Amino acid sequence: MNLDKANLPHLLIVEDDEINYLVLEKIFSDEYFVARCTSGIDCINYCNQHKPVVVLLDVGLPGLSGLDTCKLLKASNETADISVIFVTSHDNDDEQTQCWLAGGNDFVSKPVNALTIKHRVHAQFKYQQQKNELKKQAYVDGLTGVYNRRYLDCELSKKLSVAKRSASAFALLILDVDWFKLYNDHYGHLEGDRCLKKIATLIQQPLLRQSDSVSRYGGEEFVCILPQTDLVGAKLIAEQIQALIAQTNIQHQASPIGHVTTSIGITATHTVNETDPVVWINSADEALFLAKNNGRNCIKTAKLGEGHATN
Repeated sequence: MNLDKANLPHLLIVEDDEINYLVLEKIFSDEYFVARCTSGIDCINYCNQHKPVVVLLDVGLPGLSGLDTCKLLKASNETADISVIFVTSHDNDDEQTQCWLAGGNDFVSKPVNALTIKHRVHAQFKYQQQKNELKKQAYVDGLTGVYNRRYLDCELSKKLSVAKRSASAFALLILDVDWFKLYNDHYGHLEGDRCLKKIATLIQQPLLRQSDSVSRYGGEEFVCILPQTDLVGAKLIAEQIQALIAQTNIQHQASPIGHVTTSIGITATHTVNETDPVVWINSADEALFLAKNNGRNCIKTAKLGEGHATN
């Protein structure tokens, strides 16, 4: 990816004809990061990996048609939200109907009118921005600014499915703020809210990849989803989180330790076979239970689905 254009809106053009592609690329290259695929299969693979916001999709592709390509994109949870604008050589009701039935968001006819296609693409980008903002409002915890339980319930299942398809590692981390009820009783709920906001900020710092996420699970509990992370990597992240919290030294006079600490439970696997989110949550929660009953301010792990935790 061209780093100079990496922050521009991401547009994928799926066109096997060189001249047609160059015409479209010239129209959009000043305002967008433009990528190209020449077949439906390449388009699907590209979208799964890079997630363009809008796809300009030629209907008449060789092999897998543009219509069938769009159907596959819309059938996958990973790519269903990508806006697809068909570029078609035919301007008749039957082909337009087929575009809509395939799940297309819009279509334009060849030869393309530069102003028309620009407006159509701009409209889809604006629509996606508005949708993302609404999704953010629905999926973000109002107090801490991290994701909420609704996001966790939706995304954990999706990310586990992706990990299973790619036969990759996966880890789940549950964190609980130790003696938080005593903190609220001693300092008051406003200070308790400030404490949770600070903890949420600290949890996010070691999570450097876009695929990692933090959700507020409930009360003073947080869950970290860590795709492509094994047990060793998850323990390292947990240790970094605890170190950051210790360095911040949030006073907690009602705690026997004297400052805010956390208990952390982890479950992980080298290769995902189990995709039931409940199994993963229960395993991490089992590890958290052991951490809390082992004096707190520590990290424990659990083998996935085996119902017992280890050091």
